[in-house]
Amino acid sequence: MTILLIDLSSVLYPIWHQSGSSPNPNEASIQTIAKVRALASGQAHVAICCDAGRSFRRELDPTYKAQRPETDATLLHQMALTIEALKGDGFPVWAVPGFEADDLIASAVEWAEHPVLIASSDKDLLQLVKGGGADGPAVTVKRLHNGMEMDEGKVYLDYGVTPTQFVDYLSLVGDSSDNIKGAEGIGPKKAAAMLTKFGNLDDLYAALDKGEEKFQPSTIKALTEFRPRMALVRSLVTLRTDVPLPFDEVFQPRVPKDVAVFGEEEPMAEKEAEQEEAQVPLPIAEAPKSAPAVAAAVASATQVKHTQTLDPFAQLLSKPTTLQDFRQQLEPQAMPEAITLAKHMHDSRLFSAFGSPQAVLAIIMAGRELGIQALSSLRMFHIIDGKPAMSADLIRGLVQRSPLCEYFRCVSRSADEATWETKRKGDPEPTRVTYTIAQGRAAWQKDEKAWLNSAWTKRPVNMVTKTASTELARLVYADICGNMYSPEELTGEESD
Repeated sequence: MTILLIDLSSVLYPIWHQSGSSPNPNEASIQTIAKVRALASGQAHVAICCDAGRSFRRELDPTYKAQRPETDATLLHQMALTIEALKGDGFPVWAVPGFEADDLIASAVEWAEHPVLIASSDKDLLQLVKGGGADGPAVTVKRLHNGMEMDEGKVYLDYGVTPTQFVDYLSLVGDSSDNIKGAEGIGPKKAAAMLTKFGNLDDLYAALDKGEEKFQPSTIKALTEFRPRMALVRSLVTLRTDVPLPFDEVFQPRVPKDVAVFGEEEPMAEKEAEQEEAQVPLPIAEAPKSAPAVAAAVASATQVKHTQTLDPFAQLLSKPTTLQDFRQQLEPQAMPEAITLAKHMHDSRLFSAFGSPQAVLAIIMAGRELGIQALSSLRMFHIIDGKPAMSADLIRGLVQRSPLCEYFRCVSRSADEATWETKRKGDPEPTRVTYTIAQGRAAWQKDEKAWLNSAWTKRPVNMVTKTASTELARLVYADICGNMYSPEELTGEESD
């Protein structure tokens, strides 16, 4: 069991700044809601933490965050819309006057008896990271701006200090984003080196007072001038762990407020309103009209002679589809039925990663355009950082069923590399692509720990095999899957 704590401001603010050119005035809240839902997908225990009014830190130091402009009224409106929607989803949303979201998160960590994952871009929260054991459950931070998950080792690798030293580290270097001034002339490298040697600020000043250590004159001057402010700065960067929270809410079932019991009759007025809404024309062909075309295309594809047997996935896609089959398999026959199906699928919480009933509907429609049934579409599309991605099996299957493909086969596969070959109809020669484990490793650059924890080291054969197949598919069949990427390529993790 893991508890996910989301810093809402860290999600909303970047989206707000990037959505200024959007014609939709509510674009920031729409994207933020979708991002939070994606973060919470598959997580049973989630809480959203928010800032609330003037921070107590402004009482300690009037210059705290004083450089920041007054919060835009439209931004506050987008925040309010976001909070209202997330509460409607059944998420606990916490805000305590006088405290910042970071303090709420720190207090929740203090309460937690299970591992905690914090989603935020705020580096202040790295002081909460721990590995678990005698000091309590493990705490990691997912940095929203780059997707990096920070544990104790990663904090030390990036900053040169441990999480327990992070408060003193921030005190020395300061935090320009919060208008906190550290020790003049002491940067990150010097601060990390001194804390590594002396452990903490108290022992550093004790060594300075004894005169037994040789410090440069500039360092002595910087530490001497900083000393009167040290206690204040420490209190500004230290997160509070005593904020009163309804912590038990995180364990309660997350039930959307507008969800009725499945199968329960809705009031007639609501039914009529939904029916009227469903009659609004949408720019997509209905299933009955497109089914014959899909069936004809698939039937044509099955007449092509392959030099290999299609894998079970491709056979599934190649199976002729008729209107009777759709009815038997509870496929929607018209847009109102598709809308209803999408709503029930979303409300089931099994497909919450898609974010909203509208997104579920879009995936169903995308799958229908490819000749795939609704439930199969929802299983074979994945949401990666808010964007849909197709499974490698689906990409390969779409190519193998196409009349343009004479064959598409795996030539060899091992833990070191995989090679796939295909022959496109009309091409004089077949095309091969080989993908190696070294190529996969290069994408992780210097993040050795993340690489070791990834699917590339746990299931290397699967990863090189799937990646080679999707690269070959895009190379030769750009008209079929020109911009399709698999979760393995986007995240380095194997899809289900």
